[in-house]
Parts: sequence; structure tokens; C-alpha cells
Amino acid sequence: MEGIDYPPKEFTYRQMDLSVDILVRNITKIHSVEQWADLIGYSRSHFCRKFTQRFGENPKQILRRARFRSICRAIQSDWSATAYKIAKDTGIQNEKALHKFLNRNFSVSFLALKDHLKKEAFRSRNIISQVADEAQVYLRETSDLLKISSLPLNGGMEKMIPHYNESKHLKPEYPGNMK
Repeated sequence: MEGIDYPPKEFTYRQMDLSVDILVRNITKIHSVEQWADLIGYSRSHFCRKFTQRFGENPKQILRRARFRSICRAIQSDWSATAYKIAKDTGIQNEKALHKFLNRNFSVSFLALKDHLKKEAFRSRNIISQVADEAQVYLRETSDLLKISSLPLNGGMEKMIPHYNESKHLKPEYPGNMK
């Protein structure tokens, strides 16, 4: 096939392992398991049998998942993209074929998928910013403790740290104080 990105020749003895690499590199050009098998140099039935033996999954399922991931990545790279643009970018004929693919294989519409991905991205950003905020608070508290630990422990801590007498963690316990 013209325009196909083949893997390096020295690895051809691992055709089943490389078949996945070929799929990933050429997801927009491979539209069926038959085309995929042709690229590897096997008949469709032989390819399906060998692929299933090697990976324990049908190549058709892998092709569907790879295409779905490609669609998700295309949506995430351009939130304002239309269904037609996503279809063209991922190697699907048109927006009608995209809608049909998503509904048949994953029971989701294009807009529902786009909304779900946006919500997940927003949720992930919120989680990341929350973790970053917590890390900043921790670092601030740690740096405050480092400043405190460099101060002399001659009874001035009650004035410097609010609720010092209530805290069990800041008071050093010596064996003589233990009951």
C-alpha cells in the first residue's frame, strides 16, 4: 500500500508483535482486519489465528479499541473540532460513519463522548491543582517547622507557636518524662 509507514526490516521475524506497531503507526490508513493482514503479509484467517494465539484477543477488537483511542486523542487535542473534522483526522470516511462506529461499538454518541472527555479532563485538572495546593501547604508547613527547629528550645516556643502546649507532636518527649 502506498504511504504506509513500515517498521524497520531487521524486526520482520516478530511479525505478530510488529503488527500492533504497524496498526499504531497507520491507524488512519487501516480500515479493516483484511488490510491489516495484507500489510503483515498473511491471509486474514491466518493473521487472525496467529494474532489471537499471540495476544489472546481478536484483532478486530484491537482495531476497534485503537480507532476509539485515536478518536479520543483527536477530540482531546482540539475541543472545538466537529465530528466531520475528527472523522477525517482519524481515517473515518465522514461524520455519519463516525457516529455509526461509536454507537455500534461503544454505545456512545459523539457529543456524549466529547462531553465525557471534557469532564474527565476538567476533573483531572482539578485533582492535579488540588494535589499541587496540598503540596504547597505541606512545603510551607515544612519550611515553617525547619525555621522553628533552628530556634533555641529554652521556653520561648509557647509565644511563637499558637497552641504549643496543646500539641503532642511538637513537644519532645524524653525518657524521663514518660510514665
